[in-house]
Amino acid sequence: MREQCLLRLEKSQKREGDVVKKQMLMTSMVMLGAALLFAGCVTGEKPEDAVQKQLEAFKAGMLAEDIDAIMAPFSESFSHYEWGDKAGARDFLSQAIDMGYLEGLEVNIENAEKKIEGDTASVYPIEISGPFGSVTLELIFTKEAGGWMITGLDASGI
Repeated sequence: MREQCLLRLEKSQKREGDVVKKQMLMTSMVMLGAALLFAGCVTGEKPEDAVQKQLEAFKAGMLAEDIDAIMAPFSESFSHYEWGDKAGARDFLSQAIDMGYLEGLEVNIENAEKKIEGDTASVYPIEISGPFGSVTLELIFTKEAGGWMITGLDASGI
């Protein structure tokens, strides 16, 4: 009798263990499916749309005179013929903010054309005017692990 009770108990525990395993497997599969769906949505974004979002973020930062927002779309590998790297760009733009050059700034991206070739995009012309006068920018974006980031900049008309 005792052996029968133990046998039933073992079978019951095995069934409970199997149910728990099935529940864990189903939960894992649902989470994996959600992760794959999310990853597909993120990576499924068109390059033109991703570059446009970064361009708009750059414009918003410039208009807000917010150095952190301006620099957010800049890559760690950014380089410029005068400013050097990202830190040099940050210093230059911080000084421009401190001197009031971004007050009342106008940034026109309506006419900007995006040319995308592989993992590189050029956006030109970006027309900026303010207390300093006017300048036309070309921004170079590169697709990196974190998305499309500004890796270069050329200014004319300063």
